[in-house]
Amino acid sequence: MTPRFLENKTHLLKDERGFTLIEVLIAAIVLAVLVLTVFIGIMYAEKQSVMNHQYRAATNVASSELERQYFYNRYNLDQTTQRTKAFTNRSVFLADLDEDNKLMGRLSVTVEDKLEVYGNQYYPYKRVYSTVEWEYPTPRDKHKIVLQEDHYPR
Repeated sequence: MTPRFLENKTHLLKDERGFTLIEVLIAAIVLAVLVLTVFIGIMYAEKQSVMNHQYRAATNVASSELERQYFYNRYNLDQTTQRTKAFTNRSVFLADLDEDNKLMGRLSVTVEDKLEVYGNQYYPYKRVYSTVEWEYPTPRDKHKIVLQEDHYPR
């Protein structure tokens, strides 16, 4: 084994082992970039999770209204005419933002009379649209869900 010190200068190492300042700085920069990337990914995932929750809540509200319209139309006593209740801008609850604030949306239902042709027969039906609109996180960020369902008479 060779000695690590020079023969006449015992305070100087002949074969210095360890890291230089540049190597430490490069390692710190790489580590900082990795931590920052993970942090940005977590923040993006949290934002997408909140938006997905809002879209799911809006879809559930719109779907529930379509089911209510179907039930109202299907089980009315007078089946000679189809009945649907169209309305606009009914306020609906979508999500809790925090303890004091709630995210509210606007529910609208529109109805179109349609006619389906099959061979030489005509089948009238109503196409019902259920629309939920809301603004989050700022009033200029508008979001919208539209579901449709066709209602045929019995």
